[in-house]
Amino acid sequence: MSMEIIKIAKSINNALLIGIGGGGDIISTIYIRDFLKLFDVKSICGCIVWERIRRDKKPGPTKFEDIENVEVFSDCLGWFDGDEVINGIKPIASSVADFLGEEVLVIDITKGDICISKCLKEFCAENGIDSIFAVDAGGDSIARGNEKNLISPLADSVMLASLYKLKLDYKYKLNKKLNKLNSIPNLILAIVGFGSDCELSRDEIERYLSELSEYVLGVSIVEIDEKLEMFVDNIESEASKIPVITRKGYYGRYKFWGEIEMDIGFLNSLIFYLDLENIYPFTLGRVVENSGNLEEANRKLNQIGIKTELDLEYEIAKERNLL
Repeated sequence: MSMEIIKIAKSINNALLIGIGGGGDIISTIYIRDFLKLFDVKSICGCIVWERIRRDKKPGPTKFEDIENVEVFSDCLGWFDGDEVINGIKPIASSVADFLGEEVLVIDITKGDICISKCLKEFCAENGIDSIFAVDAGGDSIARGNEKNLISPLADSVMLASLYKLKLDYKYKLNKKLNKLNSIPNLILAIVGFGSDCELSRDEIERYLSELSEYVLGVSIVEIDEKLEMFVDNIESEASKIPVITRKGYYGRYKFWGEIEMDIGFLNSLIFYLDLENIYPFTLGRVVENSGNLEEANRKLNQIGIKTELDLEYEIAKERNLL
């Protein structure tokens, strides 16, 4: 297999790196950012705003109106610069902004894929973005829905649907000769950690990657230095932390959040790049597309028998009398 990702990276000027799962996925965008730096690519890191209930006791993602100090500039996009507060806690994206010394893009996922796609399309046009990386810590973004340990398919699915719709819109406008951009943005799914989110098993991920092998663009490895290692070590995100641990040579059993035992090793320090447009039909994004808000997307998954992270958080909140 040729390393198509290297050819793509050499052609990129400005990239948008979006953590598509929980708020901790933005940490994994740093690994992609460092890889793209090798090719002099300018990158903007970003993510959805969803601090898991382990940190934020209010279930579900956070709307912009509930965030202190966020700079909102469109219906569902804003900037974090490090001073933001959500229900008394500092969101992980704010910590990443501090670490990078620059603003990070944040997405209000409650608005649904139609709104997100529209806002991102405008953002890409205004900022000369020629490539978008959907960054997933762990690999559950390529889940089929019947995996026994799948617990957080909602955010990934909504973001995949948003980005796929953006790509289709670009193609339509190009065909109609209305597109003002020089090119259609590359759309790439970057899976960081090979099962480090403790949802899909290694066997499941390997099988799915084998089935999608013609759309795998290449592989890179998480590179770390002392500063990054120290930062990640102090952040509450197991899925983005495991690649650092394994890059340093750890192999063996690991307790995910101190609770669930899993096997980790060198494979967890790899990053797989996939052609998102072509793998999209195999994902759950197709189930939730054209949803007016997150609740509608959640119902669509529920209707085919899939329980989501939103369902789980409301269950936990109810049990703990947090509602």
